[in-house]
Amino acid sequence: MIERRSALATLIEQASATYQCDPAAVTLAERRPLAILQISAFSSTQTETASVLRTALGVELPLPNRLTSNAILSVRLVGPGIWQVVGDPYATIQAETLRASLEGLASVVDLSHARTALTVSGISAQATLNKFCGLDLDLEQFPIDAATNTRFGHIGMTLARMSDAQGFELLVFRGYAEHVFEALLEAGAEFGLKVQPLSVDTTAA
Repeated sequence: MIERRSALATLIEQASATYQCDPAAVTLAERRPLAILQISAFSSTQTETASVLRTALGVELPLPNRLTSNAILSVRLVGPGIWQVVGDPYATIQAETLRASLEGLASVVDLSHARTALTVSGISAQATLNKFCGLDLDLEQFPIDAATNTRFGHIGMTLARMSDAQGFELLVFRGYAEHVFEALLEAGAEFGLKVQPLSVDTTAA
């Protein structure tokens, strides 16, 4: 497996030495290593694709704009017949295997090198994100296990609320990762910010 290098390694090293508020109202980290696969069914094969995918992944598939998970991975339904599989790169099913299972039914794209995963957690995580995201992130409107494609300012992202009610995960294009990270640093600083170094395991369920 080709090593997945962090797009933020230098920036996180610098920020983790600077932002270490304790207690912190906002904690910012990169979640890695990570496998990110996107499965897009053809319009006529969505039901069959879902059936094959459920068996291949060993997890029930979510409702629209939600996620389901097990100890290895999470699955998000982010559009009609479009699922994202996010999880442990050494335990999650490989793209080649999934392509073989879904041949003629759906396309499978490995986004692991093309996306950066950031986690924003803490009592002021929601307020920090809402400086850039227009969604209502109140727990009643965007509950635990919610997941959707939305925007961070002008940048597209997939946003999920993880098992911790105060924890969010952002999947952003790798090329915009530094911009998003720096924006979050600035936005979270007023609340009391901590940046986790890359050596810390930030895997979320």
